[in-house]
Amino acid sequence: MSTPAPAESFGARLRLDLACGLSLLTRLPVGWLLSPAQRASTALWPMGRSIWCWPLIGAAIGAVVGAVFWLLRLGHVAALPAAGLALAFQCVLTGGLHEDGLADMADGCGGATRERRLEIMRDSRIGSYGVMALGLSLLVRASAVAALPAEVAVLALAVSACLARAVLLVLPACLPPARPDGLARSLNPLPRGPLWVGLALAGVSIVALAGEMTVLISLSAVAIALAACGLVGMAARRLLGGYTGDVLGAAAVFTECLVLAGFTALF
Repeated sequence: MSTPAPAESFGARLRLDLACGLSLLTRLPVGWLLSPAQRASTALWPMGRSIWCWPLIGAAIGAVVGAVFWLLRLGHVAALPAAGLALAFQCVLTGGLHEDGLADMADGCGGATRERRLEIMRDSRIGSYGVMALGLSLLVRASAVAALPAEVAVLALAVSACLARAVLLVLPACLPPARPDGLARSLNPLPRGPLWVGLALAGVSIVALAGEMTVLISLSAVAIALAACGLVGMAARRLLGGYTGDVLGAAAVFTECLVLAGFTALF
């Protein structure tokens, strides 16, 4: 039996939201963010309430991965190996959460019915479609980062990661859950206050990162992210009847791929 959540100050609520977002999107330790009362409580963490910070966490992840790439380039590591190592660091930092969702959704697309697709996506084993999706996504991202100047790549990785996590807010707002449990259920109904705050912070983050970009490039990145979100959303609605955690992961990776590829056309 769980104990009720303790009464929280505004600062404690913010720290709990950050801990919730970081524990989902990264493998970083988060206990230090919690108050003693929060650490002692067995109440469920407020996953839906924490969505406001997801784009900010994404931007930080992208910036750190970009810094790894930049440092490797400073060490005269060739562009493509440096990009591959930076993406490997990202997978370690995030636990490959979104990549796992991409592989599961790709495998699920091979099912003949909605029920069978959802069943395949629950299977922890990876199939040929999942392997192809992972390989192609890593190829697109690594080659795109390698094609950019190091300082631009840092910016592109931060922007693409921020937009990829913003997409995680948009899809649950537009689609119903495909399952009655899991991440989909924890985000439904999506709290509107944190949703709008999260989208506003994503916009502010893009503007802040746009110091080295023109307005056209900023708007192009947002448009590409919306297109990626729309494509994955349409596929999820048609094939699954809604979104799952795997759909959100697939949308995040697909967004990163398209935004990074778009940067190569703009620079």
